[in-house]
Amino acid sequence: MRKKIYLPKSTKELKKLNHQKQAELWARYHNSPYERQFRALWYYIACENANLKIERKHLTKLEKYAENPDECIVKVYKTKYNLHPGTEIIKTYLGRQYKVTIAEANDFIYNGQHYKTLSATAKEICGIKVSGYDFFGLNNKRVLKEAAHG
Repeated sequence: MRKKIYLPKSTKELKKLNHQKQAELWARYHNSPYERQFRALWYYIACENANLKIERKHLTKLEKYAENPDECIVKVYKTKYNLHPGTEIIKTYLGRQYKVTIAEANDFIYNGQHYKTLSATAKEICGIKVSGYDFFGLNNKRVLKEAAHG
């Protein structure tokens, strides 16, 4: 059972505490050192103040974040499609070939025009709203394997 201590009732109160006091509160929930994981600390405190139990899946995520916050940030913005700038995607649709070039992460060039998404590019080509990754066959694991080895 946890020792009864005063827990801040707001983020303002928590921010007023010095680093040492915040670290002591962190130690109440974690074995790892406190390195200014303010949001995670506030989450723990708010849950305890409301007598809520933190679900294991959330604890696992918080623990991973505590160990390496920079790696977690990279994973948040990672996509499952490894499309690098300069890659060309060629699609044959209704007997005609279409070529899209990837300029940057959210910049696809088709017919000299720039599009923010592959779906917008696919819509321009076929005239209806469609998943760009499906339209260009990027969700097909067999095709992706062949492209990677070819």
